[in-house]
Amino acid sequence: MRVGFLTAPLVGGISADDAFAARALEERGVSVLAVDWHAPIDPSLDALVMRSPWDWYHHRDEFRAFLGSLASLRPRVFNAPATLAHFADKTYFRSLERLGVSSVPTRFFSTAPDAAELAIALEARGWRRAVLKPTFTANAAGAMRVDLSDVVEVAKAARLASITSEWMLQPYVESIEVEGEWALVFFDGVFSHAVRKRPKRGDFRVQVEHGGGAEADVPSVALLEWATNVMRAVAPSALYARVDAVSFEGSWRVMELELVEPELFFRTDSLAPARFADALLRQLALGRV
Repeated sequence: MRVGFLTAPLVGGISADDAFAARALEERGVSVLAVDWHAPIDPSLDALVMRSPWDWYHHRDEFRAFLGSLASLRPRVFNAPATLAHFADKTYFRSLERLGVSSVPTRFFSTAPDAAELAIALEARGWRRAVLKPTFTANAAGAMRVDLSDVVEVAKAARLASITSEWMLQPYVESIEVEGEWALVFFDGVFSHAVRKRPKRGDFRVQVEHGGGAEADVPSVALLEWATNVMRAVAPSALYARVDAVSFEGSWRVMELELVEPELFFRTDSLAPARFADALLRQLALGRV
């Protein structure tokens, strides 16, 4: 059996973290290859797993077209092409609300808002501070803190950005600076492991690119039950998913629901690569995509 891990040239092959999962699959007799999402897909592959196409948000139209082509490929694609297409843009927050999933409140703008629009949105929601970011982005690219004192500067920066997607405004979640942000990883709808991501001092971005870090941690029973219910409501049979959770106004909220190309922190749990490998082989055997 041959499985392709979809990646990008800038990654230089299978990422260091995904290499743990690739090794677990190889121990089960599976050949794992790095597949550039920009290049033609080998139809002889048995499966494609979206893993590290980490330049995708710089190529919005190309990536959306690529996602649209996945359903017609011979190899089975994970996660399912429709799931990938839906969650590639953070407008999926609208569907979370319809499903009754508690998430960080979000105000959408069809284009980059001007200063007046930002000020009105902040005052209408009663948000002292907020974060403005594009809906089609990753690694907090384009995310900016904003309050009533700097709406002019932030709006100007947003309008100068070469971004064609919608924009979203969310309240600034103070707990990230103190408690961090949880990332709970699920394989085939079953909880595997968790990490707690923390920003550097004075920042809100937890990504390593911005000085943040992540460490293995054990979620409380309440947090795990909440995240499991999120998965049951949204994507119970996804091969992989990461529920990024924050504490906001006394309850757990979805900060991100990662079903496209999340880092899965295989390196933080010695059993996680085997869980992933077994989940993939199980879904292939059952014909689930």
